[in-house]
Amino acid sequence: MIKEKTIKAGAIILSNNNKENIALLYRGKQKDWSFSKGHVDLGENSTQTMLREIKEETGLIVKIIKNLPDLEYVSSSGENVSIKMFVVISEDDSKLKKEFENDDIQWIPYNKIIEKLSYDNLKDYFTFVSPIVRSVIDSE
Repeated sequence: MIKEKTIKAGAIILSNNNKENIALLYRGKQKDWSFSKGHVDLGENSTQTMLREIKEETGLIVKIIKNLPDLEYVSSSGENVSIKMFVVISEDDSKLKKEFENDDIQWIPYNKIIEKLSYDNLKDYFTFVSPIVRSVIDSE
C-alpha cells in the first residue's frame, strides 16, 4: 500500500539582530533540535502554514526572504514527507518565546547549525541549501 505524502512547511529563521544567527527549536517532547516546521492545515497554503508554525513555536513574526528547495524524507514510521522550506528573517528578535515549557529556542551561529541539528536528513539538507542561505545572509 502506497502512503500519501505528508505536506509540511517550515523555515530557516535568521536573526534580525545578527544575520549570522539562525533560530533552532529544541522540542522537549521529542528531545531533538530542528528548524521550525509543521503540518499544513486544511485550507492553508504552505506560506500560511510556515508563518503560523513559526508564530506558534517561537513567537516570532517573520518576513520571507527566499523560497528554498523542498526537504523530502521518509519518516521513522515510513511516511513520505515533503516540507516546503523558506529563508525568513525575524522582524523583532525580542518577541522570541517558546510554545511548550520543555521546549527551548536558541540563536545558533550559522557555522554551528549542522552540529546542533539532531537528524542526519536535516544536516544533509542544511549542507545542501547552505550556499543559498549564505548568499541571503551576505545580501541582507
